[in-house]
Amino acid sequence: MRSQFTAAAVAALLGAPAVAQHLIAYDPPPLGPGLMSELQLPRVVFPLPAPPAPIYPIVPPLPPAPVAVPQPGDSTFNSITALSWYTNGFMLASMPTPSFPPAGPLMPPFPIAPGVIGAIGGPVTGIAINPVAGGAMFLVAAPGIVIGVAPIPGTPVVVPPFVPGFAMGPISGLEWDGISGSLYACDIAGVVYNFAVGGLPLGPPIVPFGALPGMAGDVAIDKTGALNAALVRSIYVTAGPMAVDITLPFAPPLPTGLAMPCGLAFLPKPASNTLGVACACGGILPVLATNSPMVTGNAGFAITVAGLPPGSPVITAYDFAYNPLLPLINVTGCGLGLAGTPALVFNLGFANAVGTATWPLPLTFLPPGLGPAWDQAMWPCTVDPFGFTLTDTQQLQVCGY
Repeated sequence: MRSQFTAAAVAALLGAPAVAQHLIAYDPPPLGPGLMSELQLPRVVFPLPAPPAPIYPIVPPLPPAPVAVPQPGDSTFNSITALSWYTNGFMLASMPTPSFPPAGPLMPPFPIAPGVIGAIGGPVTGIAINPVAGGAMFLVAAPGIVIGVAPIPGTPVVVPPFVPGFAMGPISGLEWDGISGSLYACDIAGVVYNFAVGGLPLGPPIVPFGALPGMAGDVAIDKTGALNAALVRSIYVTAGPMAVDITLPFAPPLPTGLAMPCGLAFLPKPASNTLGVACACGGILPVLATNSPMVTGNAGFAITVAGLPPGSPVITAYDFAYNPLLPLINVTGCGLGLAGTPALVFNLGFANAVGTATWPLPLTFLPPGLGPAWDQAMWPCTVDPFGFTLTDTQQLQVCGY
């Protein structure tokens, strides 16, 4: 099945529209309410900006940092352990996202070593994690000095301090891109700088089109590897309460639902054409989801359908073409989102004792960028005259770290 998925995905990629998945915004005190929010970005299955959801508290909270420009603090997402990391500028902590169960250990908050803070010239304003084995948590402060540490108590240095080869403004955010193996930093004006570990520039500074709706707080790149309307990968910057794709001249600001987030991270979570709302039949509300981040090398990746009666049969399918008309082929539930091409693959499964059916789809040999594909599930419902109901449709794309 993996070879069929790969061949069909490669064919689909050649004509694929630009896609993205989700972002996590981070808004700690003292300027924010101590919340994170997850943003589904516009894409094929839902082309309009979506309301941020879920919005949830930062747990455990960290002591507020002093107000400064740029504001200390940032967040990043480990796509292997499915944990968000965050900082107040002086401490590091991690927490799970409601979208996936954690796949790695949670550690209590711990301080960043004073020597590390001294080496970068002040409290941390940007963090970015390379989650692969032997990777580093990169930290930066306003002066633009970057250092790599192991994200464990004591924060031992694994990459010595270096300065990117740009003339930069005060740095407010940092991002790791596993596809290119490089770092992105943004300054308070929203200018983004791409550089290799060690500081070698990998292109000219990326300047936003027009004025941003506030001071820039952080940067995140679309890790699907797909190209947007400008034929480049989308680069999002938080500005005030919004996130903006600075690579597009007319990109609408996307509301984060937060006051002034100082952190932004890419989340490899599939898009939903109903924004995750279940398509009900009677009193049953099945929810189509995935069990873990959709990243290259994830051997445990699977599509799940939860909320079914225990033991219920369910047919789950994916295809590499989408039907945006979503025709209703029965009476209840959602419309049909799969186009039914020769690449269609389906699987018959059964819900377990807690009402969840799982279809394993290992991503062990699939590189970033493959897709998009769309998946949907059908389950028997006696309330419907046709005897079945469809879930919503998800848009899938293999992502980089």
